[in-house]
Amino acid sequence: MNQNDILTTPPDFIPYQSTLADRVVLVTGAASEIGSAVVLAAAKSGATVLMLDRKQRFMTALYDAICDQGLAQPMMIEFDMVRADSRAFETLGTSLLAQFPEIHGLVHCAMWGAPLTPAPHAEMEAWSKVLDQQLIKPMYLTKTLCPNLNHPNPASIIFTVMDIGRAGRAYWGAVGVAFAGVENLCESLSAEFFDYKTRVNTVDPGKVKTAIRKYFYPGETDKGLREANDTEIVNAYLYLLSDASNQQTAKRFSVTPLDG
Repeated sequence: MNQNDILTTPPDFIPYQSTLADRVVLVTGAASEIGSAVVLAAAKSGATVLMLDRKQRFMTALYDAICDQGLAQPMMIEFDMVRADSRAFETLGTSLLAQFPEIHGLVHCAMWGAPLTPAPHAEMEAWSKVLDQQLIKPMYLTKTLCPNLNHPNPASIIFTVMDIGRAGRAYWGAVGVAFAGVENLCESLSAEFFDYKTRVNTVDPGKVKTAIRKYFYPGETDKGLREANDTEIVNAYLYLLSDASNQQTAKRFSVTPLDG
Protein backbone atom coordinates (compact mmCIF):
# COMPACT_ATOMS: atom_id res chain seq x y z
CA MET A 1 0.00 0.00 0.00
CA ASN A 2 1.28 3.46 -0.95
CA GLN A 3 1.69 5.90 1.94
CA ASN A 4 0.01 8.49 -0.27
CA ASP A 5 -3.19 6.50 0.26
CA ILE A 6 -3.14 7.41 3.96
CA LEU A 7 -5.08 10.54 4.89
CA THR A 8 -4.93 12.82 7.92
CA THR A 9 -7.49 15.15 9.45
CA PRO A 10 -7.64 18.48 7.55
CA PRO A 11 -5.65 21.05 9.55
CA ASP A 12 -8.51 23.56 9.35
CA PHE A 13 -11.02 21.23 11.02
CA ILE A 14 -12.16 22.67 14.37
CA PRO A 15 -14.88 20.91 16.39
CA TYR A 16 -17.47 23.02 18.17
CA GLN A 17 -20.04 22.32 20.88
CA SER A 18 -22.65 21.91 18.15
CA THR A 19 -20.59 19.83 15.72
CA LEU A 20 -22.45 16.63 16.65
CA ALA A 21 -25.64 18.21 18.01
CA ASP A 22 -28.79 16.05 17.82
CA ARG A 23 -26.73 12.97 16.91
CA VAL A 24 -26.46 9.58 18.55
CA VAL A 25 -23.03 7.96 18.57
CA LEU A 26 -22.22 4.45 19.82
CA VAL A 27 -18.65 3.76 20.94
CA THR A 28 -17.35 0.26 21.68
CA GLY A 29 -14.51 -0.23 24.12
CA ALA A 30 -15.88 2.89 25.78
CA ALA A 31 -13.87 2.36 28.96
CA SER A 32 -10.55 1.98 27.11
CA GLU A 33 -8.15 4.90 26.85
CA ILE A 34 -9.03 5.87 23.28
CA GLY A 35 -12.66 4.85 23.65
CA SER A 36 -13.22 7.07 26.68
CA ALA A 37 -11.45 9.97 24.97
CA VAL A 38 -13.75 9.63 21.96
CA VAL A 39 -16.82 9.33 24.19
CA LEU A 40 -16.01 12.52 26.09
CA ALA A 41 -15.03 14.46 22.95
CA ALA A 42 -18.23 13.42 21.15
CA ALA A 43 -20.34 14.41 24.17
CA LYS A 44 -18.61 17.81 24.35
CA SER A 45 -19.44 18.25 20.66
CA GLY A 46 -23.14 17.78 21.32
CA ALA A 47 -23.73 14.06 20.73
CA THR A 48 -25.75 11.67 22.83
CA VAL A 49 -23.23 8.90 23.38
CA LEU A 50 -24.03 5.21 23.83
CA MET A 51 -21.10 3.69 25.70
CA LEU A 52 -20.61 -0.02 25.16
CA ASP A 53 -18.18 -2.12 27.17
CA ARG A 54 -18.17 -5.51 28.85
CA LYS A 55 -18.79 -4.21 32.40
CA GLN A 56 -20.92 -1.26 33.44
CA ARG A 57 -18.64 -0.48 36.38
CA PHE A 58 -15.84 0.33 33.93
CA MET A 59 -17.97 3.16 32.48
CA THR A 60 -19.48 4.69 35.60
CA ALA A 61 -16.82 7.36 36.17
CA LEU A 62 -17.04 8.44 32.53
CA TYR A 63 -20.83 8.56 32.74
CA ASP A 64 -20.63 10.77 35.83
CA ALA A 65 -18.05 13.06 34.23
CA ILE A 66 -20.33 13.69 31.25
CA CYS A 67 -23.40 14.32 33.43
CA ASP A 68 -21.45 16.61 35.79
CA GLN A 69 -20.57 18.83 32.82
CA GLY A 70 -24.22 19.24 31.89
CA LEU A 71 -23.80 17.42 28.58
CA ALA A 72 -26.39 15.17 26.93
CA GLN A 73 -27.06 12.20 29.20
CA PRO A 74 -25.16 9.18 27.87
CA MET A 75 -26.22 5.56 28.07
CA MET A 76 -24.15 2.68 29.42
CA ILE A 77 -24.50 -0.64 27.59
CA GLU A 78 -22.99 -3.63 29.37
CA PHE A 79 -22.24 -6.04 26.55
CA ASP A 80 -19.38 -8.51 26.21
CA MET A 81 -18.69 -8.71 22.48
CA VAL A 82 -16.24 -11.58 22.87
CA ARG A 83 -18.67 -13.83 24.72
CA ALA A 84 -21.80 -12.77 22.82
CA ASP A 85 -23.40 -15.17 20.35
CA SER A 86 -25.64 -14.22 17.44
CA ARG A 87 -28.76 -14.27 19.65
CA ALA A 88 -27.20 -11.81 22.10
CA PHE A 89 -26.36 -9.45 19.23
CA GLU A 90 -29.92 -9.72 17.90
CA THR A 91 -31.34 -8.92 21.33
CA LEU A 92 -29.08 -5.90 21.59
CA GLY A 93 -30.11 -4.75 18.13
CA THR A 94 -33.82 -5.05 18.90
CA SER A 95 -33.42 -3.04 22.10
CA LEU A 96 -31.39 -0.27 20.46
CA LEU A 97 -33.71 -0.01 17.47
CA ALA A 98 -36.64 0.56 19.82
CA GLN A 99 -34.79 3.26 21.78
CA PHE A 100 -32.69 4.83 19.04
CA PRO A 101 -34.17 4.28 15.55
CA GLU A 102 -31.36 6.41 14.13
CA ILE A 103 -27.72 6.06 15.16
CA HIS A 104 -25.52 8.56 13.37
CA GLY A 105 -22.12 7.20 14.34
CA LEU A 106 -20.60 3.84 15.24
CA VAL A 107 -17.02 3.97 16.50
CA HIS A 108 -15.19 0.68 17.04
CA CYS A 109 -12.54 1.27 19.71
CA ALA A 110 -12.53 -2.15 21.39
CA MET A 111 -9.27 -4.07 20.97
CA TRP A 112 -7.82 -7.22 22.49
CA GLY A 113 -4.25 -8.39 22.99
CA ALA A 114 -2.90 -11.63 21.56
CA PRO A 115 0.52 -13.30 21.67
CA LEU A 116 2.81 -12.65 18.71
CA THR A 117 3.89 -16.03 17.35
CA PRO A 118 6.19 -17.24 14.55
CA ALA A 119 4.23 -18.98 11.81
CA PRO A 120 5.71 -22.45 12.52
CA HIS A 121 4.32 -22.24 16.06
CA ALA A 122 0.89 -20.85 15.20
CA GLU A 123 -2.12 -22.63 16.70
CA MET A 124 -5.51 -22.85 15.03
CA GLU A 125 -7.38 -21.98 18.21
CA ALA A 126 -5.31 -18.84 18.76
CA TRP A 127 -5.84 -17.63 15.19
CA SER A 128 -9.57 -18.31 15.42
CA LYS A 129 -9.80 -16.34 18.66
CA VAL A 130 -7.97 -13.31 17.28
CA LEU A 131 -10.02 -13.20 14.08
CA ASP A 132 -13.22 -13.56 16.09
CA GLN A 133 -12.32 -10.72 18.47
CA GLN A 134 -10.81 -8.21 16.06
CA LEU A 135 -12.75 -8.85 12.86
CA ILE A 136 -15.83 -11.05 13.16
CA LYS A 137 -17.42 -9.51 16.27
CA PRO A 138 -16.99 -5.88 15.11
CA MET A 139 -18.48 -6.91 11.77
CA TYR A 140 -21.40 -8.59 13.49
CA LEU A 141 -22.13 -5.56 15.65
CA THR A 142 -22.07 -3.40 12.53
CA LYS A 143 -24.43 -5.83 10.82
CA THR A 144 -26.73 -5.75 13.84
CA LEU A 145 -26.94 -1.95 13.74
CA CYS A 146 -27.58 -1.64 10.00
CA PRO A 147 -31.27 -0.71 10.55
CA ASN A 148 -30.15 2.10 12.88
CA LEU A 149 -27.37 3.35 10.60
CA ASN A 150 -28.83 3.08 7.11
CA HIS A 151 -31.37 5.89 7.29
CA PRO A 152 -31.94 9.01 5.14
CA ASN A 153 -29.53 11.09 7.23
CA PRO A 154 -25.76 10.66 6.78
CA ALA A 155 -24.12 8.21 9.17
CA SER A 156 -20.50 7.32 9.87
CA ILE A 157 -18.84 4.04 10.83
CA ILE A 158 -15.25 4.18 12.08
CA PHE A 159 -13.00 1.20 12.71
CA THR A 160 -9.94 1.78 14.91
CA VAL A 161 -7.01 -0.16 13.47
CA MET A 162 -3.28 -0.71 13.87
CA ASP A 163 -0.69 -0.06 11.19
CA ILE A 164 0.16 -3.77 11.15
CA GLY A 165 -2.99 -4.27 9.09
CA ARG A 166 -1.63 -1.96 6.40
CA ALA A 167 1.82 -3.52 6.05
CA GLY A 168 2.61 -6.98 7.39
CA ARG A 169 5.55 -7.66 9.69
CA ALA A 170 7.14 -10.81 11.07
CA TYR A 171 5.41 -12.57 13.97
CA TRP A 172 2.25 -10.45 13.89
CA GLY A 173 0.40 -13.23 12.03
CA ALA A 174 -3.21 -13.38 13.16
CA VAL A 175 -3.24 -9.83 14.54
CA GLY A 176 -1.98 -8.36 11.28
CA VAL A 177 -4.34 -10.49 9.22
CA ALA A 178 -7.31 -9.48 11.39
CA PHE A 179 -6.63 -5.77 10.95
CA ALA A 180 -5.96 -6.22 7.25
CA GLY A 181 -9.36 -7.85 7.14
CA VAL A 182 -10.88 -4.83 8.86
CA GLU A 183 -9.39 -2.56 6.18
CA ASN A 184 -10.96 -4.74 3.47
CA LEU A 185 -14.24 -4.86 5.39
CA CYS A 186 -14.28 -1.07 5.48
CA GLU A 187 -14.03 -0.90 1.69
CA SER A 188 -16.65 -3.60 1.22
CA LEU A 189 -19.17 -1.97 3.56
CA SER A 190 -18.54 1.43 2.02
CA ALA A 191 -19.53 0.10 -1.39
CA GLU A 192 -22.60 -1.67 0.01
CA PHE A 193 -23.81 1.35 2.00
CA PHE A 194 -23.11 4.00 -0.64
CA ASP A 195 -26.78 4.51 -1.53
CA TYR A 196 -27.61 4.99 2.15
CA LYS A 197 -25.09 7.82 2.58
CA THR A 198 -23.41 5.73 5.27
CA ARG A 199 -19.67 6.24 5.06
CA VAL A 200 -17.10 3.80 6.44
CA ASN A 201 -13.48 4.63 7.25
CA THR A 202 -10.58 3.38 9.36
CA VAL A 203 -8.38 5.31 11.78
CA ASP A 204 -4.92 4.34 12.97
CA PRO A 205 -4.35 6.56 16.04
CA GLY A 206 -0.64 5.76 15.95
CA LYS A 207 1.59 5.42 18.99
CA VAL A 208 -0.59 6.02 22.03
CA LYS A 209 -0.20 5.38 25.76
CA THR A 210 -2.67 2.54 26.08
CA ALA A 211 -2.80 -0.83 27.78
CA ILE A 212 -3.05 -2.58 24.42
CA ARG A 213 0.16 -0.91 23.20
CA LYS A 214 1.93 -1.83 26.44
CA TYR A 215 0.80 -5.42 25.85
CA PHE A 216 2.37 -5.54 22.39
CA TYR A 217 5.43 -3.42 23.26
CA PRO A 218 6.19 -4.21 26.93
CA GLY A 219 9.70 -2.76 26.89
CA GLU A 220 8.77 0.51 25.21
CA THR A 221 9.15 3.85 27.02
CA ASP A 222 6.55 6.59 26.80
CA LYS A 223 8.80 8.78 24.68
CA GLY A 224 7.12 9.54 21.37
CA LEU A 225 3.73 8.28 22.57
CA ARG A 226 0.63 10.48 22.58
CA GLU A 227 -1.92 10.63 25.36
CA ALA A 228 -5.20 9.01 24.30
CA ASN A 229 -7.05 12.33 24.67
CA ASP A 230 -4.54 14.17 22.48
CA THR A 231 -6.28 16.72 20.24
CA GLU A 232 -4.86 15.14 17.08
CA ILE A 233 -6.38 11.79 18.01
CA VAL A 234 -9.85 12.88 19.08
CA ASN A 235 -10.14 15.30 16.16
CA ALA A 236 -9.59 12.43 13.73
CA TYR A 237 -12.70 10.75 15.11
CA LEU A 238 -14.75 13.95 15.41
CA TYR A 239 -13.92 14.87 11.83
CA LEU A 240 -15.13 11.51 10.53
CA LEU A 241 -18.29 11.73 12.64
CA SER A 242 -19.07 15.26 11.46
CA ASP A 243 -20.58 16.66 8.27
CA ALA A 244 -17.12 17.86 7.30
CA SER A 245 -16.29 14.31 6.17
CA ASN A 246 -19.46 13.61 4.21
CA GLN A 247 -17.42 12.95 1.05
CA GLN A 248 -14.98 10.59 2.76
CA THR A 249 -15.63 6.86 2.63
CA ALA A 250 -13.51 3.74 2.19
CA LYS A 251 -10.52 5.82 3.28
CA ARG A 252 -7.64 5.10 5.63
CA PHE A 253 -6.76 7.79 8.14
CA SER A 254 -3.76 8.05 10.44
CA VAL A 255 -2.63 10.42 13.16
CA THR A 256 0.74 12.01 12.38
CA PRO A 257 3.49 10.61 14.66
CA LEU A 258 4.95 13.00 17.22
CA ASP A 259 8.36 12.43 15.72
CA GLY A 260 7.13 12.82 12.15
